[in-house]
Amino acid sequence: MGRPHRIRHVERTPDFTYFQPRSDSFKKGYEVVLSIAEFEAMRLRHHQNKKQEECARLMNVSQPTFSRILENAHKKITEALIYGKAIRIEGGPVGIKKVFVGYGCTECLNEWEDESASEKIKISLACPKCSSKNIYFLKKDIVIKET
Repeated sequence: MGRPHRIRHVERTPDFTYFQPRSDSFKKGYEVVLSIAEFEAMRLRHHQNKKQEECARLMNVSQPTFSRILENAHKKITEALIYGKAIRIEGGPVGIKKVFVGYGCTECLNEWEDESASEKIKISLACPKCSSKNIYFLKKDIVIKET
């Protein structure tokens, strides 16, 4: 038994999860299953034109693992196109990530989200929990949901 897969970070799940050939000869159940991580790998590399190293970092995997994920996605899509199979996108060890923008307090370690946060505005703010003026600008990726 292999070791468990590391959670792959994705920006969001796809809006469309099933694609089917438009043909009278299409057979129900004749499909390939593309994992959400494979979909995300293709989105980052081919749609957003990011380099593999950056894609791997964004997905929280090594570059060789990213390469294998992308290769598996290519094989599945190619099989679907050649044999007229449907494509279903679902599953896999993924965590939906979100960019957290806000501030943090060095006194009480409180962090709060503020979409309009910036390095310049922090000077005039105080912590809502302890009223300290010792705050810092904060921007980080957080995983909000794991599947």
